[in-house]
Amino acid sequence: MSNNEWLSRCGIGARYWGSTRERLRESELIPGYLDNLEAEVRNGRGLLLLGPVGVGKTAALALIAREAEGKIHGWVPVWYCTTSRLMSHLLRSTEMIRRQDTESGRGELYEVDPKDATLLLLDEFGAAYESEYAMAAFEDYLGWRYDQKLATCVAANLTPDQIRAKPHYARMADRWRETCRVVLIEGASMRCAGSSEGSA
Repeated sequence: MSNNEWLSRCGIGARYWGSTRERLRESELIPGYLDNLEAEVRNGRGLLLLGPVGVGKTAALALIAREAEGKIHGWVPVWYCTTSRLMSHLLRSTEMIRRQDTESGRGELYEVDPKDATLLLLDEFGAAYESEYAMAAFEDYLGWRYDQKLATCVAANLTPDQIRAKPHYARMADRWRETCRVVLIEGASMRCAGSSEGSA
């Protein structure tokens, strides 16, 4: 499997396939996480990437997926999705993946839920609709991942104060404070007119 096929299978869009360490604005915590990726994920640890639009948060998530190839294992090793897509998945049970059972020798197909991913890369936290039912399902799911020690990396266009100001977010962030290193990415948007490379 080529690296781009791996990224596509993880849910990373083609715009971010070229993400590299050289394009990172943050030079310490993200590279440190990547250097110890297997151990970090095995211990249920992730990153909470905070900053304005265009500073490279989505590109950083794509880079994590790129470097996870061959290091992270499971039915669904890595899954990237936006918060709104995850909420839709939780409410409608969509996006099931059919996987071949190679251990049984019978060639049976099993449905696998991508939300059970060993490593979840969750983008655009805080930008989704906030119905009470959707938020309850979302909060319950993130609590389940916390209980199972499944690693989650989160990107948000929010500040720590904005997260703490909303009760729903504050409860989730309290779990992430234990399991995620907070990475603040600052600066102006790296996007420019006519550019084909993403920098969310």
